[in-house]
Amino acid sequence: MAKIYNSITELIGHTPIVEFHRLEKALGLKGRIVGKLEYFNPAGSHKDRAALEIIEAAEKRGEISPDKTTLVEFTSGNMGIGIASVAAAKGYKFKIGIQNGVSVERRKLMEAYNAEIVEPPKELIAGVFEKGIEAFNDVYQWFLDSTPNSWTTRQLSNPDNVAAHYKHTGPEIWEDTDGKVDVFVGGVGTGGSTHGVGKFLKEKNKAVKVVIAQPDRADVEHPVVQGVEDGGFHGIHAVHDEKGLNPMAPTNFNDKVVDEYETVTYAETLKAIHLLAHYEGIFIGASSGASLAIAIKQALRDENKGKLIVPLLPDNGERYLSEDLQRVRPDVEGKSSF
Repeated sequence: MAKIYNSITELIGHTPIVEFHRLEKALGLKGRIVGKLEYFNPAGSHKDRAALEIIEAAEKRGEISPDKTTLVEFTSGNMGIGIASVAAAKGYKFKIGIQNGVSVERRKLMEAYNAEIVEPPKELIAGVFEKGIEAFNDVYQWFLDSTPNSWTTRQLSNPDNVAAHYKHTGPEIWEDTDGKVDVFVGGVGTGGSTHGVGKFLKEKNKAVKVVIAQPDRADVEHPVVQGVEDGGFHGIHAVHDEKGLNPMAPTNFNDKVVDEYETVTYAETLKAIHLLAHYEGIFIGASSGASLAIAIKQALRDENKGKLIVPLLPDNGERYLSEDLQRVRPDVEGKSSF
């Protein structure tokens, strides 16, 4: 029987979850790692989920419509790509302000989806991460003032971002593991995925442990990582000052669903990326590498023997090739703890 979809938006979600058997054997892991491969979403990341939920929830409330509304957002990349794709599929105009350090591939992808890329005034975006979440409000207000009939998706504080993962990503993980997930690993960018998935899983089983990957401060402050990113910690944020750079917790983020914060280094991130590509044929991006590295460290613990560990892997490595993410660096990766 024929199966013809009406829109690319119908393909968002239901991404596969895969156990990394060869990686487990190579590293002698005690726990089992099953990765949630979010790059199977049509625009290539878990942000597709949030983009669709944010837009469709606003449509249901009567706040926006394709014939009159221009969507606006200020973002470092994947959320922008997700919104641009959904906006194109639904007929919206989309204007996006780009943050520093965006890879060439992600910028070009947004252009391909016909997003209008703009640069907000430098005085508004200078030091925005150091100033905290409130600084984003000034950028959003500039967008609203300068763009007629505009509506900002406000990714950092929009509860529909969290709802996307509470309603879909969390249930998918639970169902695909038959409720046997023991540890969930994620990062905190906008806070949506960690909060949504963590909240759902804990409601199903309060014993599920939620672990957050936090970038090592010394590595994040390294000139190589701060400068060209070099496949390092781009897109990975810390939610507490004492645990890393960017001491900013998005409004979406809920500390109550988190059991443990674990630091991941630049070396561990790179090594995890390359190990997965070499042993499993899966090439992931930097934020995915950080979550996988934490999952590996969890799987090496005696206390997690036989347990099922699920890292959320937001995107793949293809949109970071300009940053040379695929290149193995023995001098750096040799410093990894695994």
